Amino acid sequence: FSEAVALMPSCFDCHYNIGFAQSQKKDWPKAEEAFKKAIELKPDYIEAYNGLAQVFNAQKKFDEAQAASQKAAELAMAGGAAGGAGGVDALYNVGVTSWNAGKFEDAKKAFEEALKLEPKHANSHYQLAMCYINLGKMPEAIASLEAYVANAPDGQYTGQVKDMLKALKK
Repeated sequence: FSEAVALMPSCFDCHYNIGFAQSQKKDWPKAEEAFKKAIELKPDYIEAYNGLAQVFNAQKKFDEAQAASQKAAELAMAGGAAGGAGGVDALYNVGVTSWNAGKFEDAKKAFEEALKLEPKHANSHYQLAMCYINLGKMPEAIASLEAYVANAPDGQYTGQVKDMLKALKK
């Protein structure tokens, strides 16, 4: 992608893919630079804002992550992407960012909105359950954990979730 950018500097997808690759390497400064360049070239690039939010989250820059997530969500909703992955991912990222900042009620609202768009979004069910636990709403947490298992029977948290369900149901 770097070679492509050298030939065509206006390739916003190339910059996005450089940002994604740098994120995989955990080279946060280079990832941030690439995502910002993609956004500079295409100001309504939802995926680049989502990538930038993840970079900021990884660096514990929660205010910047919240702003990037919020921008992605706004663009997704305004552009009619509400039913697509961009809107769900943007809302999920808003929730994660709020969670990381300790704003559990805000996180809960974002995960609920993501689930309105995609009721089978397993990670939103999982994170919503964690919000409910932190807010002391155990029946709601159980329902969200059960929804996670139903939608991701082999998901990364399934073993942990099944153990949590046993404990919460006692």
